[in-house]
Amino acid sequence: MVERDGQILLVDDERFRFLPGERPRMEKVRFRTLGCYPLTGGVRSNADTLDAIVEETLGAVSSERTSRIIDFDGGAASMEKRKREGYF
Repeated sequence: MVERDGQILLVDDERFRFLPGERPRMEKVRFRTLGCYPLTGGVRSNADTLDAIVEETLGAVSSERTSRIIDFDGGAASMEKRKREGYF
């Protein structure tokens, strides 16, 4: 993973473009919403069972939308714009 602008980004293949000085590192993360790079950032988590994941999610104090990278890379309504463009 790489942390960029407060988001945890999955480095999953050669499409990932590193910024100067970025180096990938291994860390235990999971995704709170469906998707992966480049749409959704991960969250740090030690939850290792379904019950632990549910408990962690119910106890979260931030919105799941805070990890949706797609909302921040193209301005307001970025996801809706991409839907209209046929991205999904």
